[in-house]
Amino acid sequence: MTFRLPEERVPEDEPWRDRDFLWHCYHERGLSPRTIAYELGVSKSRVTVHMERLGVLRPWRHEPTLRRLYVEEGLSADEIAAREGFDCSPTTVRKYLAEYGLTDQDTGDVTYGRLDDLGETEPESEQAKA
Repeated sequence: MTFRLPEERVPEDEPWRDRDFLWHCYHERGLSPRTIAYELGVSKSRVTVHMERLGVLRPWRHEPTLRRLYVEEGLSADEIAAREGFDCSPTTVRKYLAEYGLTDQDTGDVTYGRLDDLGETEPESEQAKA
């Protein structure tokens, strides 16, 4: 018997492998992976691993989700990153699109725009000011 999850919503066999169930618990009910694991009587790592694999956590790392949004729906990396539940930067989306071979860009070419890579100069030294 679960405390925070209605019995009729919990799948009978291995609920931690059910994407719809995990999506409901995490995104709609607002339960943490730790709470979901406690309610199901399994380890947090078991729930977290399956949530990531199924694209419930960190959906930008889930290849089928990126393929559907980028290739089939034609969304840009900026539009994908702006979607609810993604909580990542467009650069992160570009990195995974390149990693999965969905773009022509090389994964080594995707940068997060560090200041030293953008041509920022070092601040003026105290001696130069005097």
